[in-house]
Amino acid sequence: MKLKKTESSVKSDLFIDLHLHTTASDGTFSPTQVVKIALELKLKAIAITDHDTVGGIQEALKAAENEPIEIIPGIEFSTEFNSESFHIVGLFIDYQNKDLLKLTYKIKNAREIRAKRIIEKVNVLKAGPEITFDEVLAISEGLIGRPHVGEIMLRKGYAKTMNEVFEKYLRRGGPCYVPRFKLSPKEAIEFLLKIKAIPILAHPGYISKEINLDAFLKELKQTGLMGIEVYYPSHTDEQIEYFKKLAKKYGLLISGGTDCHGKLNEGPFIGSLNIPYKFLEEIKKHIQL
Repeated sequence: MKLKKTESSVKSDLFIDLHLHTTASDGTFSPTQVVKIALELKLKAIAITDHDTVGGIQEALKAAENEPIEIIPGIEFSTEFNSESFHIVGLFIDYQNKDLLKLTYKIKNAREIRAKRIIEKVNVLKAGPEITFDEVLAISEGLIGRPHVGEIMLRKGYAKTMNEVFEKYLRRGGPCYVPRFKLSPKEAIEFLLKIKAIPILAHPGYISKEINLDAFLKELKQTGLMGIEVYYPSHTDEQIEYFKKLAKKYGLLISGGTDCHGKLNEGPFIGSLNIPYKFLEEIKKHIQL
């Protein structure tokens, strides 16, 4: 895959991206493609942090063999507390850990059960042609989720855009919404610590303004949170400075990444933030042996 000469493609090898998704979850690039793109962009290190799965890590590590790039095994847990969603990234995970594999299998199974219940609700509405679980499963290379159900609904004319599909049918509180199994932030952090990974609060800028982030971070720090994702595409300069201050206040490591899910011009792209390698060097000092 050859990239155009964009600003991102002429960087030095001193930058990193510690939040990336592949086809193992809901990304559109395979793990091998992610590594090849990162190499072309001359990134020094990337983390594979698929949602609730480690399915893409081994392929990424193999693609990076004998290449000048570090691959950090990671995961992103979707968690929930008081009906609010929080994402916890785990870096330097043992992706072959039996407890981790058992948990990801449990999440995968719960996702499939949820998808079937959503499909049942869609078909009961009779707002369009019937859809089947097999159709949805066929387009989900990784973990199955609402976007895959939405894609089939879009193809069958339930709405004109994915946003409309979600707003009319699949949003929280919508007629076809089904809650799914989720860890709490505390459970995710404690689990990651148990397997000697580094738990990091992802994209704090997405957290509801109704949440007192300062107090929330204090609680998570007491639970064992080790870092915060300061650098993120949608974070403003003011937010970045605020998150830095909170990191310093609570002794949290600074992390960052693009959260890239796929193709250029469809969202933040791999390596589109100048995140210095020094932050990864600091994170490495806290790896649990």
